[in-house]
Amino acid sequence: MSDKSAALFALTNSLQPVKRVWRQAATQIFANSGISMSLANLVVIVNRNAQGINQRDLAEEIGMNPGAMVRILDQGTEAEYLERRELSKDRRFKTICILPAGKKLADEIESSANKLRVQLMEDVSVEDIENATRVLRLLEARASNFLQEHIHEKK
Repeated sequence: MSDKSAALFALTNSLQPVKRVWRQAATQIFANSGISMSLANLVVIVNRNAQGINQRDLAEEIGMNPGAMVRILDQGTEAEYLERRELSKDRRFKTICILPAGKKLADEIESSANKLRVQLMEDVSVEDIENATRVLRLLEARASNFLQEHIHEKK
């Protein structure tokens, strides 16, 4: 295996373990609040979309099946963090909007998560972080393009 192949193997095989351990660490931030990581993630993403976000787009952004997300949305609406609103032009599609309690929760989560990121990566330079982000986004874009090409080839 060439040096580049070995490095790429190490990169792609580190993605899942890094995601898993980050989620576990982030979950500790709000473990006492009684909400799940899934709901916390959902509330934060909706909060970042001030005008609301389409339910299908939200599912795609968090990487969840829209049907599976319904239960989490129900929890968010019952807790008065989120609200489903019908679009006037098409009642089949709902926009998910943040409510004041959800905004407060999202701001607390974002602040705590940022403190954890800084703590974990305090000795890593901004340049290294930016380079890592750039490489990961490049891999994401190229893998996405690859998938799109294969989808079109099969049609």
